Amino acid sequence: MIAFLWVFIMRTSPAQAQADPVNWLPPDSRIDVQIPPDELLSIIEPLQGEALLGKLLFNSPSLLGETAVRIGLTCNSCHPNGHVNTRFFMSGLSSLPGTIDVTHKFWGSGTEDGVLNPIAIPSLRGVSKSAPYGTLTVLPTLGAFTKHVIETEFAGPPVQPYELSALIAYMSLLETKPKADKQTYVQTNLSAYFALLIEPLEREWIGGVTRITHLIREELGRRIKVSPEHRAEYEGVSQILKLIQRAAKTHPANARDALNKHLGSAD
Repeated sequence: MIAFLWVFIMRTSPAQAQADPVNWLPPDSRIDVQIPPDELLSIIEPLQGEALLGKLLFNSPSLLGETAVRIGLTCNSCHPNGHVNTRFFMSGLSSLPGTIDVTHKFWGSGTEDGVLNPIAIPSLRGVSKSAPYGTLTVLPTLGAFTKHVIETEFAGPPVQPYELSALIAYMSLLETKPKADKQTYVQTNLSAYFALLIEPLEREWIGGVTRITHLIREELGRRIKVSPEHRAEYEGVSQILKLIQRAAKTHPANARDALNKHLGSAD
C-alpha cells in the first residue's frame, strides 16, 4: 500500500523533478547494477560513430522521458551491457527481482490496464537475430519495438530517426558470446566522442549539437563516478563541450575550430 501511495505522489508532484533520483524511487527499490556484466559485442575494437552514439542513448535517462529522468532509469538499468539486471526491483511495479510492470500508471504513458502484471526483463544479447519482439505487444522489427518501448511504455519523447538508427546500430552489435576467446574491454577514447560532433557542426544543426554534447557530458559524469581521481580532467572536457555548444549557436566556425583543436588532444 505504501508503495502505491508513493507512486501516486510521484505522479502528482512534477515541480520537484530535480530532486535526487534515489529519493524519487519507491521505498526498497533498486535499479542499479552492482557489478556490470561483460559487454559482448560482435566487434573487438572500441565503439565509434553511430554505434557509439547509440550506446550513449542507451545509457541516458532522457531517452525514456520525465519519469525516467527523475529516478535515473536508462535502458542500461534493465539491460546492463545488453544482459538482464537480475536485481532490478521497484516496489509496487515488480513482483520479483528482474521484473517490471510496463503498463502501470507510474510511467504516465496512458497504458494503465488496472492489473499488476510485471514481466521478466528480457536479455538483449543477440537481439538483432531474435525477431519478432515483445511480450505484451509483439512487433516485427527491432526498430518498431524500440520506438514502442520508448514512446508508449515509458512515455518518452518522440524518438528521432537518427536516435533510433543509432540505438539499433548499438544493439545490433550485442552478442550472446564474446567475439574472441578472451574479450578485453577497451574504453572508448574521448576523441571518438568529440568526433560525433563533426557532422552536426558542419551542418550547423544546433539541435544535434545540443543533444550530443548533453549525452557526452552524461558519459563524463559516469566516468567520474568510476574514476573520481580523474574528476578535474573530465570536468575540464565538460567545460570545453559547453563552450562548443554555445559557440555553435552564434559562431559556428569558431565551434568547428574549437572541436578540431580538441579532437587530437581529447584522448
